[in-house]
Amino acid sequence: MLKKLSGYSVLSLISFGLFTLIFHTVASAQTSTSFLTQNPAMPGGPTPTVFVLNTEPQQTRIAMQEHAPTSAPVHIPSPTPTIYFAPTTQPTAIPTATPTLEPTSTPSPTPVKPTIAVVADLETLFAKYSDEYHADKELLKKIARCESGFNATSNNSGMYLGMFQFAAQTWMSNRTAMGVDPNPDLRTNPEEAIRTAAFMIARGRQGAWPNCH
Repeated sequence: MLKKLSGYSVLSLISFGLFTLIFHTVASAQTSTSFLTQNPAMPGGPTPTVFVLNTEPQQTRIAMQEHAPTSAPVHIPSPTPTIYFAPTTQPTAIPTATPTLEPTSTPSPTPVKPTIAVVADLETLFAKYSDEYHADKELLKKIARCESGFNATSNNSGMYLGMFQFAAQTWMSNRTAMGVDPNPDLRTNPEEAIRTAAFMIARGRQGAWPNCH
């Protein structure tokens, strides 16, 4: 029992001595580091100086010391690609030939013959005087249509007037033979013109209108 206690005591003393030695070593190291930190001027070993040879010809520069701040990297922009577009050709329009139209002849209007239709009052006058003088009523109407188109005021150069285009001398001679007013101005009166023409046709004088009987 006493031997065991003696052995434990020896081990305890050895362990205490080792622990004390380690503690003093660590404390000494920390004290040295703290001192160097607070006094950077103390020689703690030389600071290496790095020399860099510049690649430019005929120039040599001394690089900054190890603790000097480094410059920010220079950003070199990447080149912008150039895109080439092939020119597009517009299709050339081919003019279309315009067909040449042949001139068309315009037909001349067909002359319209005046109708034989007579207004009611003229029809009454034709019937009245053809019966009175025993003249051909249809021939009387045919001559009136041919000469003036039944126009009682028709005037041909001031020489031939009225529905039957009487000349002044012819009018006055026949009117005198009839025993009525020979005034040539009455040639434009439709009733007097029909009356005088019926008188002449009844006596066979339709030759006064050679182109219309």
